[in-house]
Amino acid sequence: MKIAGIAFAAIVLLAACGESREEPALAPAPTLAVVTATPGPPPIPTPGEQQRYVVREGDTLAGSAARFGVSEDAILDANPLSDPNRLLVGQELVIPPAQP
Repeated sequence: MKIAGIAFAAIVLLAACGESREEPALAPAPTLAVVTATPGPPPIPTPGEQQRYVVREGDTLAGSAARFGVSEDAILDANPLSDPNRLLVGQELVIPPAQP
């Protein structure tokens, strides 16, 4: 009697598996935002005003400081940089006003 019950359950299970011919639905792949450098020349510094600058490929802290006429330490004081030797393309920096 037990064997007949197991056989019947196996037949029902196999029949249920054979009924569905649909492909299983797949979840959409996650997307990742891609940050690209802004085309064109870098902005012209405005003396005496705090500015925001978006880092471009090849930028360095020393180069940005020289471009805006401020010290590297002033930029470091105005921004929470984890590694001052590594700026990321698309990262926004606060540039403090140049001191006369």
